[in-house]
Amino acid sequence: MENSALAWSLDRVEALILSLYESKAPDKIATDQTLLASFQCSPQAWILARELLQRPDEKVRFFGALTIIIKLNRESTSLSEENAKELLMNLTEWYLYSFGTSNSSLVPRKLASALATYFVYFHHLWPNFVRHLVVCLLSNQYYDPSRLNIPDETFTRLENVETNSLRAVLWVITSVLEDVTKIDLNAVDNFGLYDTVVSQAPDVANIVAECLKHRRLSAIGDNALKCLQAWLIFAQKIASHDSQVVALFRELLPTVIALLPVDSQFESSAELLTEVLCGYPSLLTSQHLNLLADVFVSPWSDQWYTRLVQGDGSFDTAQFGHLILSFGEERLQWLMKSEDPRCQIILSKLCGLLTAKGLPAVEDKIFVPAIEFWSTFTETISDTFSPNDIAAAPWAEQAVRLVLEAISNAWQKIAYPSTEEISGWDQSDRANFSDARKDVIDLLQSTYSVCGARLITTFAELVLAALDKSAWLRLEAAAYCLAGLADCASDDGWLDEALHPVFDSSLFSRLDSSDSGIPHRTKQTCLYLIERYTEYFERNVFSLAPALRLLFSLLGDRYLAPSASKSIYQLCSSCRHHLHPETESFLTEFQRLVAGGQLDCISSEKVVSAIACVAQAIPDGDQRIHICSKLLNIVGDDVLRAKQLLNWPIDFKLPCSGQRCFDDSVSGERPAMHVALRALRYLLSVGRGFQSPTESAVDLETISSSFSKRDSRLTSLNRQVIAMLMDVESHFSENAEVAELSCTILRCGFAESEAGPFVLDMDTVTGYLTRHSGQVPRPGLFVATACSFVSSIHARGSAPEGVFAALFRWVIELLQALPEPEHDPELSQNCIEFASRLLIKSPKTLLAIQPPATAELFFLFSLQVLDGNEPLPKGASAEFWSNFIALKHGEQDIQDAAKQAMETLGPLVALSIARNVGGHASRSELERLSEPIKKLVHRYPMARQWLEAGLSHHSFPSDKITPEQKSLFVKKLVSLRGSRATNQVVRDFWLSARGSSFAYAS
Repeated sequence: MENSALAWSLDRVEALILSLYESKAPDKIATDQTLLASFQCSPQAWILARELLQRPDEKVRFFGALTIIIKLNRESTSLSEENAKELLMNLTEWYLYSFGTSNSSLVPRKLASALATYFVYFHHLWPNFVRHLVVCLLSNQYYDPSRLNIPDETFTRLENVETNSLRAVLWVITSVLEDVTKIDLNAVDNFGLYDTVVSQAPDVANIVAECLKHRRLSAIGDNALKCLQAWLIFAQKIASHDSQVVALFRELLPTVIALLPVDSQFESSAELLTEVLCGYPSLLTSQHLNLLADVFVSPWSDQWYTRLVQGDGSFDTAQFGHLILSFGEERLQWLMKSEDPRCQIILSKLCGLLTAKGLPAVEDKIFVPAIEFWSTFTETISDTFSPNDIAAAPWAEQAVRLVLEAISNAWQKIAYPSTEEISGWDQSDRANFSDARKDVIDLLQSTYSVCGARLITTFAELVLAALDKSAWLRLEAAAYCLAGLADCASDDGWLDEALHPVFDSSLFSRLDSSDSGIPHRTKQTCLYLIERYTEYFERNVFSLAPALRLLFSLLGDRYLAPSASKSIYQLCSSCRHHLHPETESFLTEFQRLVAGGQLDCISSEKVVSAIACVAQAIPDGDQRIHICSKLLNIVGDDVLRAKQLLNWPIDFKLPCSGQRCFDDSVSGERPAMHVALRALRYLLSVGRGFQSPTESAVDLETISSSFSKRDSRLTSLNRQVIAMLMDVESHFSENAEVAELSCTILRCGFAESEAGPFVLDMDTVTGYLTRHSGQVPRPGLFVATACSFVSSIHARGSAPEGVFAALFRWVIELLQALPEPEHDPELSQNCIEFASRLLIKSPKTLLAIQPPATAELFFLFSLQVLDGNEPLPKGASAEFWSNFIALKHGEQDIQDAAKQAMETLGPLVALSIARNVGGHASRSELERLSEPIKKLVHRYPMARQWLEAGLSHHSFPSDKITPEQKSLFVKKLVSLRGSRATNQVVRDFWLSARGSSFAYAS
């Protein structure tokens, strides 16, 4: 790289600037940019920037102006007042000079930005910058601003000022406002800036008014409106303080509104008014709003509206749409309630926006904002009236009719186009169209609160009408809308009358037919419709059979199988008590599909879970066990198949190769591993299916007896489940997903209140867990499962002797195998959380474990973690010590053992806490670390001495805390006796230990 430490010369800098615009390798350009950035940081940049601004090449002069801006932002404080005044003179002269020597606005605009940056830092030297610029531009020479005095009446007469001069002033004013708006005007460094800017408002208002006169519009109208927009954005900051300033610009708004029909000014005036309507509506008076209403019912508005709905996709047309929508949002109540004839005309146009040609969000960019407007409109009605009260207000009835008209327009727009047209969309188009459809559903759901059941009836009729005409894409849109209303009608059984005609029609048989003209998307949406109305099928069992026949028949279609399998699961899970007589036929059909290689693995898992849900509801225990045995045999066959495939080539093709289960799998996954994981997922699906429904009532008095009377056939199933887990693990132990799935399967029985195929006895679970060493992938998963297991032992009677002890010894062995506590954060965290669960379930095990060294090892390990840096294990350790310190138990020997342990452990806990609150902990950890402190000072009289010793220990990490501060800290903690205020005391002490640089709001 060229040595940037060399003395900078004008020629060298100019050459580097020009090299950026030449065709060069990216590395060379990056090198040159780095060198130029280095130049801009050098002291020579001030001098050379002046020379650069006098060079003939515009690119070089632009860089010179940019350098001035950078130097001002970085080094303005280093300039003396004399140097600052000289810089203003130079900047102004360069600015005047640029208009005569530049072929474009590139350099003048950059110099305008440089003058604005100067004003921000040196406004006290240039307080009347607007008048000063005007005078300099009029005479084309620089004047000392401190000696310039222009009477107010002189400045109000701007008719003779050239248009180019006014443009130059507007550029600087706009840049100043844009810069100032980004600044914290309350900061000490910006003292006086606010008042200086505000003092310029009358002059700026006069200039903008002059520039908006007709004779100047075509030349500088856009510049004037941009300047006014910048002032209005700034005015939002000052509105509550300077109402007179705001009034100056409020007076200009009628002129701006009058510019809307002027073609050359439409874009800028529409942008400004949209900004005001959305961000600063209080600026508008009733006069302004009336003027806007007149505009929107004028022939000019009719022309723009017609262009928009006919599919004119230009920027200006969309801007008109946004403008009228912004007006509608601001005048919502007036549009709803007023009898002014203009209201209906404007609302009709707002409704008509939803009929614009073009696909929503792909070609028609105004559709989504229009939907959002009508959603707000509907929610306003809903907040004002209940459906029963609407008839009492004539305006409300009319408003509801408009909403229904808007919905009628909207739902037809979201029908998918032909497959050929969709194939031309990119990913963004697909996502935008999908989001637009979801926005329509939001509108429908809002409307339901106003219209109620008639909305369901309407879309049910639209589905049937499309079905009669075989209008499949139209049917898809209507079915999608009907599905979107399912949440609104889920508990309303009386709405079933509206749904009967749809689900009792020929819809299912037509979809199940060989009609190749029905698009896959229509079938998918109809499957989604079934899934969304599962509660309807629960109440109307007669419709279940045709629905399920359709779903099972579509499983053979690889494109529809994902939707069909999901809907089958939803129906079978919700309607299990009605479907259990069909379990055998479901199982037979599933086996037929699998044998034919027609199902991908993910869909198969859904169907297996669905069948298990239905089997769980079989009242006859023998039949239930029989079906479960069949399902487990399917899993067993896959386990056997996976073991056989271990000896097959890695490129062996499975029947499901090329389907979505391979798309979602890890790249290069072996066939044997794929089948093994499928077997475990099948097993998990069976386990979840056989779980009792969450709404089932639990008789706590009979739970224990249900576990004591184990059926030998259930015991056989239990053994089969655990054997398959161990078989897969023994052959595929290197895969972490195997471990994760195995643990999830084991948990399936933990929350059950009755004996079942996945409800394993405690010794079996304990034996399975403790066989895993620290060498398996993610051993922390098995410890987390042990945590869940220990927490679930509540209604099964007392745990067999040794279960808790065996699990705790196993946990300690895992910890002993760690080279250091933070080697495996997941394992460390879960081991400590296990001890916390054990402390709740069986504190005696923790305190009286043999040999005693076992408990000692754990206590010391958890203290090491508390002293460590890993946040999750550290949080678990803080929680454990909080619980241990606060331990209260009815048995005196346990209470005595805990106190005896704390005599040894208390000082160590206090030492660790002292180091943490002394600056070792992170801010986010303080909340949890405060808990053991509160418990300690509340429960143990020796806490004061322990904490004082910990704070005085040589390992205390901060040298910013005096002994007096430490003593005061302990006194505060003890006086608070564990109250919530302790947290703030700990935080303040930690901040003092860390230093003031950490004292930010949290």
